[in-house]
Amino acid sequence: MPRSGRPPAPRGSAAGDLSRIGVSSRRERGFRTGAPYLVPAALALAAAVAAWLSWGRLASLGASLGTPETQIRQALAAQERAHLDDVYGFHAGGTVELYGTRYEDVVPLVEGGRATVVAMLTAQGRVAWRGEAAQLAYVGRERFHMRPCTIARWCGEGDQFDRLRGVLLLLFRRHDAAERADLDAYGRLLAPDYRDGGEDRAAALARLAGELAAGPGRTRVSAWQIRVERDRAEVGEDREVSAPGAPPRQERRVYRLAREGERWLLVGGV
Repeated sequence: MPRSGRPPAPRGSAAGDLSRIGVSSRRERGFRTGAPYLVPAALALAAAVAAWLSWGRLASLGASLGTPETQIRQALAAQERAHLDDVYGFHAGGTVELYGTRYEDVVPLVEGGRATVVAMLTAQGRVAWRGEAAQLAYVGRERFHMRPCTIARWCGEGDQFDRLRGVLLLLFRRHDAAERADLDAYGRLLAPDYRDGGEDRAAALARLAGELAAGPGRTRVSAWQIRVERDRAEVGEDREVSAPGAPPRQERRVYRLAREGERWLLVGGV
């Protein structure tokens, strides 16, 4: 006879089946809510992060792959000021401070890691030399060179203002010759084909000889307005002229210049 108490459930009974069903149900729920269900979400998140990183790299790459011509224009657009040393010549000092500089009609030609650039430059500024100073307004078509560099990507080689420098050099020499009453020095600044109205070079020198012989005077330049177009230039000069026994008077002169080789010469206006 069987012992007293609950008899054991026979194999295949309902209780055994329910027990197995409960275990199976728990395992199924564990399968549905466990690690396998997290895999697709993790993969989606990883894909999104990879896409974001790839977009950032592509955007950075796109910016760095701008053409040299574009980079040159961007570098020049960022140059709003400039400082020029030794503009008086002969290593005797003289400075130009430019501000509000703008480069327009920029045409770069890049060859072998070096660029030749032609651009119209406009600027305001101040010229100081040998204890004197004058305001400056400049509009000039300059031709200069640039090379790749670290920060600005393209940097000038130091010849960005060669035409301005050349014109200023002539203006200083003319001013010095007039102050010293030096006709020979003045004559070296006049082009062989000088002509102003009906006055040729010989007639201009004869007139200047009479003016310089009249006695020492003092001229103080207050402003220059310079416009350069390739190998031609026009300069407006505002000045105050003082002569012995006479009150100072304000004058305005307009000079016409031409470039011959590396020099600028006067072709009209004196």
